[in-house]
Amino acid sequence: MAPCLHGIMLSVVSSTRNLEKGRNFIMHRRTTRALSFLALLLALFTAFSLVSPGLEAAGGTSSQKKVVGYVPYWRSGYFSQIPYDQVTHLNYAFAIPTAEGGLRPLENAQAARQLIQTAHQKGVKVLLAVGGWSYNGVVLEPTFAAATATEAKRKAFADAIIAMCDQYGFDGVDMDWEHPRLKDGTYRQYEALMLDLAQRLHAKGKLLTSAVLCGVSPEGAVYSDSAAHTDAVLHAVDWINVMAYDGDEGARHSTYQFARYSGDYWHKTRGVPAEKVVLGLPFYARPGGTAYRDILSAVPNAHLSDSVTYQGRTVWYNGLSTIQAKTRYARDELGSVMIWEITQDTSDPTKSLLAAITRTLREDASHPFTDLVPGSWYYEDVCAAYEAGLMKGTGGTSFSPLRTLTRAEGIALASRIHDRHHNGRETISPGSPWYQPYVDYARTQGILTQNLSAAELSAPLTRAEFATFLARSLPGSALPPINTVERIPDLAESDLHGPAVYQLYRAGIFAGSDASGSFRPNSVITRAETAALVARMTDPDRRVSFSLTG
Repeated sequence: MAPCLHGIMLSVVSSTRNLEKGRNFIMHRRTTRALSFLALLLALFTAFSLVSPGLEAAGGTSSQKKVVGYVPYWRSGYFSQIPYDQVTHLNYAFAIPTAEGGLRPLENAQAARQLIQTAHQKGVKVLLAVGGWSYNGVVLEPTFAAATATEAKRKAFADAIIAMCDQYGFDGVDMDWEHPRLKDGTYRQYEALMLDLAQRLHAKGKLLTSAVLCGVSPEGAVYSDSAAHTDAVLHAVDWINVMAYDGDEGARHSTYQFARYSGDYWHKTRGVPAEKVVLGLPFYARPGGTAYRDILSAVPNAHLSDSVTYQGRTVWYNGLSTIQAKTRYARDELGSVMIWEITQDTSDPTKSLLAAITRTLREDASHPFTDLVPGSWYYEDVCAAYEAGLMKGTGGTSFSPLRTLTRAEGIALASRIHDRHHNGRETISPGSPWYQPYVDYARTQGILTQNLSAAELSAPLTRAEFATFLARSLPGSALPPINTVERIPDLAESDLHGPAVYQLYRAGIFAGSDASGSFRPNSVITRAETAALVARMTDPDRRVSFSLTG
């Protein structure tokens, strides 16, 4: 990816980037959520803390918005930390062109294969980014010009790009020619290459995108070479990744206003449809290109500002508030965001820039909780349970996902599920104590088969007990088996709660606490885990497919 400065400053501030070589209880998540059944389950909110959870259907991000992250081959040591549920597309950077019209062998090819495999398992597409500003200190712009100087070389270059894309299983190509120019005519070569690639890639069902100039200066003045990305190219690509950073080596590096000028240029001035304009956000500082994660390591409160003193000099970057402001702009007026580059983020979810992007994209979700971390395994389940009116918070803006359930709360949830299913709505209301009407209903309907004292009702609920309550809340016809489950390692089907647990495993409600499918019947159950279970009970499309044999 390149800066948006003119002339020699492009070289000075960009080359650093290509030289930087340097619990899970039941969480086999489906990436596509059908909430139509949940939408029918509009219910009365009850007074107790569990009752009454919501977000749009999406695989980790707002369903209509792209989150594109670049991942450089020289940062492969961080690939295992990529939060796939917070991105939609990854661009593997870079495939390097040759002047003869070919590509060098793909750098770190095994890491690329693993990235593609893991991303595809998570429902994330991976594109091959071709080019970049420089390679081993050599600026690549002349190489691009030479590789496309004749029709024969241009065709060979396109052939090489397509071949590498197919060889590794990339989902498309992101062209990072930095930059085609008007004055020397290379824009014509770029256009011919891009139109050829678009036709051939689209015929294969693959994507073609392009990294483009910011378009304007930090003050909004239009760069003439922005026009080198012709209308024909802008029409042919699936979207453009706008490099709205590197405005200079200091305070103008990547301001909010600069981002707006850049997005508005491509959308309003050039007429690119909003959904095709993806706004670039930097996860690094200027001067020096220092990663955000490294700045935080030295200055723990750096996430609260856009500038700090780092190693004796002032550096400028985007802290949480600026990232959120840019994301709101991109969410509301453009096609969302691109990141150079995501391995530069911190793994601390409270300070993570990517987590801030995810939270911002979901700000219109109908939950009020400030203690839910986007990207956590339970986030979508809590939102779904909240939206369906099955669970609510524990007071104020807290959901308390790790708080454990009491028997009374588990009985109440099972009673409400039964009530909705058999009566089409909730007919039970809290009493005094709040849980008594639910306990009485559970006794009448066979969910609870014994009388419990107040002390027993306030005691922690075990997983095994909750499984039995849940299994009794719906008829067998509403819990059809979708899985083959022959043996659960720590629970026999003949045990006290065994029939209920095995039924819910086979129905895709429970899926075990580890890879072997262990259940941990005597352990307590958290509110986060409960959200996943009740959402699956009421929405069959959220149920989990797996197999336990032997």
